[in-house]
Amino acid sequence: MIPKPPANHRSPSANAETKPAPNRANPNRANPNHQRRRLAEKRVRFSDWKVRWYLWFKGYRLIARRWRCAAGEIDLILRHRNRLIFAEIKYRQHGMTNQILSRRQQQRITKAASLFLAKNPTFTTFDCQFDFIIMQAGQNFGIGKITHIRNAW
Repeated sequence: MIPKPPANHRSPSANAETKPAPNRANPNRANPNHQRRRLAEKRVRFSDWKVRWYLWFKGYRLIARRWRCAAGEIDLILRHRNRLIFAEIKYRQHGMTNQILSRRQQQRITKAASLFLAKNPTFTTFDCQFDFIIMQAGQNFGIGKITHIRNAW
């Protein structure tokens, strides 16, 4: 039987030069990507609030925001007179506003809207409409022009 070395014993390879341990992220210091995501989330929340405020003054009334189901998420569900509006909001820092909403996203929102109507039968008598709202970056708190496209699809 071979005896075990003592606990404080160092092997010969430990005395040789070794590579330094990989630089681990300091848990006390925030990850720059995480900070960027948090800032983007704040910007999106503020733009959502500004869009709701904008639509309130146009006569739209909020029913739900960020409504989630198995099919996906709807940013805003609003009521305007006898219409039920399912709105998708996009915040863009650059001028690229065309082709933001793909066909697949439109189908996902449409499926989520049908599930909303199935779960909330009080709104089945309303006419449905899908709107698209684009917030562009600007000088005023990062929020610029609001473009509201009615009956987007």
